[in-house]
Amino acid sequence: VYESRGSEDRDFHGMGPEIVWDANQPVLGEVASGEITLDWGVNAAVLFGRQSVNAHHFSSYCHENGSAQIAGCVTAAHYGPGHSQTKTFNRSRRKVVPNLGGYIGASARYNNAKISFGYRADTFFGAMDGGQETAKDYNRGFYGPYMNVSIGLGG
Repeated sequence: VYESRGSEDRDFHGMGPEIVWDANQPVLGEVASGEITLDWGVNAAVLFGRQSVNAHHFSSYCHENGSAQIAGCVTAAHYGPGHSQTKTFNRSRRKVVPNLGGYIGASARYNNAKISFGYRADTFFGAMDGGQETAKDYNRGFYGPYMNVSIGLGG
């Protein structure tokens, strides 16, 4: 009979400078009467922050005897020495994380209103500590469709 439980919290919190290049190309219409544009852009950043992991794992086992009775451990409180193991990992370290991203989409603009949709991808290199006993960096990516709605309120 085996039992195992675990909980893990892994995160990165950082901030830093970002450079962004946005562009668009008119496809249909004009600014005064409404237009549709093809939009694209790229971004790069360097984030300075802290990467941390807090993990707790518990595992245990019991042996059955010949008549299918559990020998010596009815509940977790009865596990004898050598039958259970608890491991805890708590690490926190400063980390510099580069980020690259980009998007492609389309926008429809009329007067002070604009709706945009498209596809965006962002990757943070080495942002997460995915290791157990020792640190091991993993990339973290966010990607998928997006939609923005903007309405100007004056001016």
